[in-house]
Amino acid sequence: MPHQSMENSSSEQAANNPACNAGGGCNDAAAHTAEHSCATSTAHSAALRERGHPLALPRAVHLGLPPGPDVAGYWLRGFFWGVVTLVLAFGLRMLEWPCWQNPEFRLGSQWLLATHDAYHWVAGAEGIGLAVGHPMAEMLRWLADALGTYPAAVAFWFPAVLASFVALIVYAWVWALGSMEAGVAAGLLTSLAPGFLARTLLGYYDTDLVTLFFPLLMTLAPASWAMRYMLLPQMVLRRMAIGAGIMTARRLFSRGLPEDKLVRQLGQGEHLGNPLRWQWVVLLGCSGVISWWTQEWHSVFPYLIRYNIILLAFMSLIMAPRGRRALLLLGSLAYALPTLTGPVGLVFSLLLLLAGTRPGLKARRVLCRPGVLFLLWVGVAFLLVQGEILTTLTNHVNAYLKHAGDAKSTGEGAVLMYPSVAQSIIEVQDLSFAALFPYFHPWMEASIVGLLGFVVVMVRRPGALFLLPLAALGLLSTKLGGRMVMFGAPVVAVGLALPLFWTWQRLLRTSLRGSVAGLLTSAVLIALMVAPFVDMIPAMSQGPMINRRHAEALTRARTMTPEDSMLWLWWDWGYAAHYFAHRATIADGAQHAGPSLYLPAAVFATDNARFARQLIRYTAQCGNVPGNVFEGLDGTSAQVLMDRLRSDETPLIEAKGRLFVVVSFEMLRLGFWISNFGNWNFITHSGEGGALSIVPQELAYRLDSGEVRLEGSTSAIYASSINVFEETGVTRRNYVQEWFDAHPDASPQEQQDFLSRRRNVNFLFNRITDEKLAMDEGLYNSLMVQLLVGDPQSPRFSPYFKLVYDNVFARIYEVL
Repeated sequence: MPHQSMENSSSEQAANNPACNAGGGCNDAAAHTAEHSCATSTAHSAALRERGHPLALPRAVHLGLPPGPDVAGYWLRGFFWGVVTLVLAFGLRMLEWPCWQNPEFRLGSQWLLATHDAYHWVAGAEGIGLAVGHPMAEMLRWLADALGTYPAAVAFWFPAVLASFVALIVYAWVWALGSMEAGVAAGLLTSLAPGFLARTLLGYYDTDLVTLFFPLLMTLAPASWAMRYMLLPQMVLRRMAIGAGIMTARRLFSRGLPEDKLVRQLGQGEHLGNPLRWQWVVLLGCSGVISWWTQEWHSVFPYLIRYNIILLAFMSLIMAPRGRRALLLLGSLAYALPTLTGPVGLVFSLLLLLAGTRPGLKARRVLCRPGVLFLLWVGVAFLLVQGEILTTLTNHVNAYLKHAGDAKSTGEGAVLMYPSVAQSIIEVQDLSFAALFPYFHPWMEASIVGLLGFVVVMVRRPGALFLLPLAALGLLSTKLGGRMVMFGAPVVAVGLALPLFWTWQRLLRTSLRGSVAGLLTSAVLIALMVAPFVDMIPAMSQGPMINRRHAEALTRARTMTPEDSMLWLWWDWGYAAHYFAHRATIADGAQHAGPSLYLPAAVFATDNARFARQLIRYTAQCGNVPGNVFEGLDGTSAQVLMDRLRSDETPLIEAKGRLFVVVSFEMLRLGFWISNFGNWNFITHSGEGGALSIVPQELAYRLDSGEVRLEGSTSAIYASSINVFEETGVTRRNYVQEWFDAHPDASPQEQQDFLSRRRNVNFLFNRITDEKLAMDEGLYNSLMVQLLVGDPQSPRFSPYFKLVYDNVFARIYEVL
């Protein structure tokens, strides 16, 4: 973001006087002669320009203004290129729109959404569930009211809008770092980076939208302030080399300048202006309040804002020009205190507004004293570690580490090991280091060059250090999971745009080193590196996360079930059930660990309908709170409980309330993980999932013989069963059962001969979605499959479950 204009008033010159040193004492006589002592020499500016200092330009330029008098035109040009960035980013994202022209992607008049969590926020916007009052839900509600529509419609379109604003804020970052026009390409590269694009497509309303936007927004002002008043990292290294008397380093960094001349130039940083100017104090304070507010949006922000505060303090200590360390430490508090205390911290900013003026000279002297500054920063340090921030940080890191099991306390000193859901969530699964780079850009080489270029940017622009945690999070995707890759997108984009811009500046003549160099940078990057996204965006479109018929079943549950009923379904669709059915669920996206994971998995994975009914009713006896089921139990006791509920000798359990089980074709795709969790053994701490394959190739099948083969292949598999889902119903063929029914007198040898020709493979074909599943016998006989494809009147199910709704692809049963 361009810097504010700063007039050289006499009060500001006094504030900039080298006499206002780290000790806080400000000599009045020196203040009166500040104009002389703080004057900028042409030679010094030239020396700084040679070192690449972003502010070592003519005064208007390094303040973000044009060298001529046309200030309004300069800002209008910045506004124009910002709009261009926004429009291009949104237009490119709309290339996905044709992929949604499918009747299966709508339920009535509304588009189905592309991520599970989106329904959490939509339900919250309509006053349902745990998200009520959360900023993500409130934003939906406000926008829906303002636009005269419903929250689900806003949730469908808003990801493309806010992701385009991410492009705009990256454009502002590159503008602040050195080039307005080059920011256009950087913004587009960030917004369209595969790792960010995949999580912000149409219908993908989730916190990923803000976890990248806010870190970029809240640090733009402090980064610009730091670049305006602090030395470059390379200049600090030169100073350290001289102070240490390292001759080799001095020759390398000084580029042959005599030592005395270099020392004089390094000491002439005091001309940079007043760091307590009111515009900067206001910007820093507002950025601090935004930073404080972000903690309500996502759990990652408490850690990022603490990094920003520590970084700003460190830079004020290490990178301050001579005699200005106290002023910079004081100015940093204008950001630090509002960041940690919110609007309360703005009260201190009001004091700084006074201290930055001539009448506030006495207050500035007091605040710049070492003892006062020390006490203020001790207070900041206390605020940084207050509460349980370190414990919370450890817990959040552990949540992203893939353990085989999760240890949970069950009270009375007992600890129970449950299966870990993290293994099954795609977004937290680890990436290999080589697989990491294509998420920054489709071309691995471009990603590597961008990361290397960012190192160059950090050396030349100290404000880029505020982006360093984003780079770290992006690279830590190898350990913390794939969703972290989006944080690397702006880092790579900045690393591609600015070094190329600086290269053009060296190649072009002086009159073309500004806007023309920036335009060339964006033109080259857009032509070479944005073009691949034209075909990639439609290919990445994911469609809705819930099938239209599944959503229809949940909608019907709203009228077919009592308001106080409990729905048992897999946690992935818990949020959708909150929205469509307005009913409580046994698990959802916020309650999918420990007992909330194991209990529904045990119900759906078992082949024993009586055990499933017993477990559901026993949970109802415990208040439908999964944690209460295992209260006070250790591993052995928990396994004994499961065995008792599984036993036919245990009487049928009675419990108040009406309970319902929802099964759907969509759930079958997760069959391996559901069976793995459901077969968990509390003693051995292990589970075994059934074999499942989601077949991408085209398959041909014959219902009369059970023959299945790849299109064009001569080899065939003779399946144990085939189930074909069509609009009008399910065609079921169980070839093994049919043969045994037709040959009751077959000898053991004949039975063996028949079974040797049949594979233990069961196929399910969805003629609507063209999905093809193959699974083993154990998974096929589980309740998640048999409640969907089996006869609901079968004596296997009818004593325990009663079918109340069936649309072929989803069924709802009441637990008897």
